[in-house]
Amino acid sequence: MKKLLLPFMLFALVFAAACSNNGETNTSNENATNSGDSEETTTSETDVKSALLDFQMNLISTVNKNDSPIYAFESAKVAEEKPSDEELAKMKSEAEEAAMQVAEDVRGVEVPAELETYQSDIETALEDLAKSYETRAANLSDEAEAAYEESDAQFASFEEKMGTVYKDAGLTAPSFAADLVD
Repeated sequence: MKKLLLPFMLFALVFAAACSNNGETNTSNENATNSGDSEETTTSETDVKSALLDFQMNLISTVNKNDSPIYAFESAKVAEEKPSDEELAKMKSEAEEAAMQVAEDVRGVEVPAELETYQSDIETALEDLAKSYETRAANLSDEAEAAYEESDAQFASFEEKMGTVYKDAGLTAPSFAADLVD
């Protein structure tokens, strides 16, 4: 379901942009010239929105590629039939490695040229996301209902910063938490 949401959002965005341009007609050369500028702006805005949505899908894919051991470890701690202490220790080690790999992968994500205006904001947000995974790796707990307040705060900061970028681009801020949790 998650995988269908982003393409649908992209389609809806492009469809809405196309519909808004179809209703406009120009009758004079002056209006036609102004319309050309308007169309370039609309195209540029659409390119930015499209690039931002593509970036979001890429980021989600990058994180989800390696984060499964983290959620497997957290799930195993609360399962009715808990794994042995040795198995749980192995899962914890795999979760730590996975979290560090995700942090490294997030730092390697390239910001597309179309998002140059927001590059600094996006890079700052990505650093918060990477730190969130590093903090999680450093603080993995064997307790069933462990709280990861520092990691969660860093993730919330990432979401807030990315939400600001989306709003500035004319989009609704997404919930990355819903897409990044297996």
